[in-house]
Amino acid sequence: MKISKIVLAVLAMCAIVACNPNKGNGGGDNSGDTDSSWSNSGSHVGDWVLTEWNGTTDLSLGVYLSLNENNTFVLYQHYSDVLWEKYEGTYTLSGNTLSGVYSDGVKWADYTIKYNNGDTKQIKLTRQNDTEDVSIYTATDIPAEVVDNATAPAAVRSTESKRFL
Repeated sequence: MKISKIVLAVLAMCAIVACNPNKGNGGGDNSGDTDSSWSNSGSHVGDWVLTEWNGTTDLSLGVYLSLNENNTFVLYQHYSDVLWEKYEGTYTLSGNTLSGVYSDGVKWADYTIKYNNGDTKQIKLTRQNDTEDVSIYTATDIPAEVVDNATAPAAVRSTESKRFL
């Protein structure tokens, strides 16, 4: 588990330093995108796969996120191992702020959500207290093998797992 956290931390730092699309513009807020393909309106409801994180598409982790109409979510994730973890909870969308609470009461960070409704339907989540943390999710069908084989984190290992959101 420690190795997974170290690998994830190194990946995040490398992505921020080497691949930050805002480099050289004052380190601005990603939520103020100059790219006209991102807007403040769209639909967040659906199944999503993480396709870019902090400017890199070369990901050593897997994340699927299902945002349901009834304001519930399911998050499937795995870091450098082959085990998929499943987290559930509720979320709220207030304006362009997406926030959520896992079923055990742990809150995730607040994110600014933007929508790309072009040929490839995507959502961009920018962490509000760390605008360098940007995740782009692409609409997808979550594979049955992920859904069928995911387990609650406590069943996977004895230590607390890091949650992606």
